[in-house]
Amino acid sequence: MRINGRTHALVLAALLGGLIFVGGLIRIPLGPVPFTLQTMFVLLSGLLLKPYAALYATLLHLMLKLIFAGASAVLSPSFGFVLAFIPAAVLLAYLTKRRGDSSLQKMINVAAVSLLTYLIGLPYMALILRYVSGQVMSLQSILFSGMLIFLPGDVLKIVLALTLERRLRPVLSV
Repeated sequence: MRINGRTHALVLAALLGGLIFVGGLIRIPLGPVPFTLQTMFVLLSGLLLKPYAALYATLLHLMLKLIFAGASAVLSPSFGFVLAFIPAAVLLAYLTKRRGDSSLQKMINVAAVSLLTYLIGLPYMALILRYVSGQVMSLQSILFSGMLIFLPGDVLKIVLALTLERRLRPVLSV
């Protein structure tokens, strides 16, 4: 029995939204923001799904985060990254669909949305640290503790996401 395309996309969005949430439960503390696997699943959502399905996946993740962590999650320094996942996944899905699917183009697209995630997440982190935690940090400290220490792991997550996408796309027939 074959399910229709929209149902298939929604099932994949739900699966990836759940994986994004579970990826956030695996945490390695590295400063104000922990290292997690969420970003890899966000990238995989953008690479595998259509823009509307990537939106649903990341909104599901946001809802799960708020349900299980409560409203206090909004006051976490890492919550800006959770919010950034939404436009990042949608933009990556759009760019992947629009610009073709060569390996080089996918790497450029993934790098662009990774930058977008930092452009949204870092200011949020700095504001929460300053106005909620009372920690005033220099721009250099913010960039180091919120981005630079994560770049090696981000490269690994990008490679994993691109590898998984290449292997899963034929199986999932997306």
